[in-house]
Amino acid sequence: MIKTIAKVFAFTSIFKNLVLTQKSKTEGITQLHPIKIPGRTIFVREKEYFIRENIIDGTVPIVFLHSWGTDSLGSWFNVLPKIKNKNSFVTIDFKNHGRSDASWERWSVEENADIVISILEELNITKFNLVGWSMGSAVALTISRKIPKNVNKMVLITPFSWIEGERYKDNFLFKLLVGGVRIRERLFPNKNPQSKFSFLKKSNALKNEFTDWAWNNLHRSKDDFIYGDGGRHVVAFDSREWLSNIETETLAIIGGKDSLVPQKSSEEVITKMKNIESITFNNAYHGIPWTHDEELFDELVKFLNL
Repeated sequence: MIKTIAKVFAFTSIFKNLVLTQKSKTEGITQLHPIKIPGRTIFVREKEYFIRENIIDGTVPIVFLHSWGTDSLGSWFNVLPKIKNKNSFVTIDFKNHGRSDASWERWSVEENADIVISILEELNITKFNLVGWSMGSAVALTISRKIPKNVNKMVLITPFSWIEGERYKDNFLFKLLVGGVRIRERLFPNKNPQSKFSFLKKSNALKNEFTDWAWNNLHRSKDDFIYGDGGRHVVAFDSREWLSNIETETLAIIGGKDSLVPQKSSEEVITKMKNIESITFNNAYHGIPWTHDEELFDELVKFLNL
């Protein structure tokens, strides 16, 4: 009996995802866009990358680098409106994310750092602050290693020095796990966006007037490309050999309850770097720019002298 019920449930779930029309998550009030700054694209090595620019004369621009599986606006929609009238900034959608071009070729932190550097050269931005969240913090560290004289200050949110899974990339069981993730995402493509949307709502990080935008934005994450790389390739990153060489003045912000990038992983960055201070938001999980945007903004103002 239990097996029959399980089979019926599985068939119904697959049928709904493959056949039925998906619904929006509008909350029934006037729907707004969280930040009305139009974007444009820039070509780097035959690929097109999406950026947004906010210019305030006499300020050092902030380059915002988003987390994996979202995009520049999806990561920073609660933070950018607070900075819009205070400071210049540039947001960039990484390869395979948001409105930027995608590719089935191997994804790497190193490549995305080079892309960001090329975009900033195209924009004639020679001095800037870096703010990176999670995967974006790895890209920020790599940029600081490559062009240290261009980086004024750096803020790393939930940073890590390396990815534990990288050493298991050729392990059969690890490949099987990654394969299972890909199968789940392809059979149930709404599960990941739904879980993120649910977290945003339950944590009160998302206002009701932004729900339609957020629902649509979360479903435009290019999961086919992201999970084509999977956990095996997506952030093949190890900075332990060169972290101690970075001299950029840095602030690390850690979530005390973060299970995705545990506090121990972030502390390794803090221990190895020379010119770094850290702050822990004790009750924060991984989504600090979503759930602790007020506290994050206050720290950015103080550290970056906004």
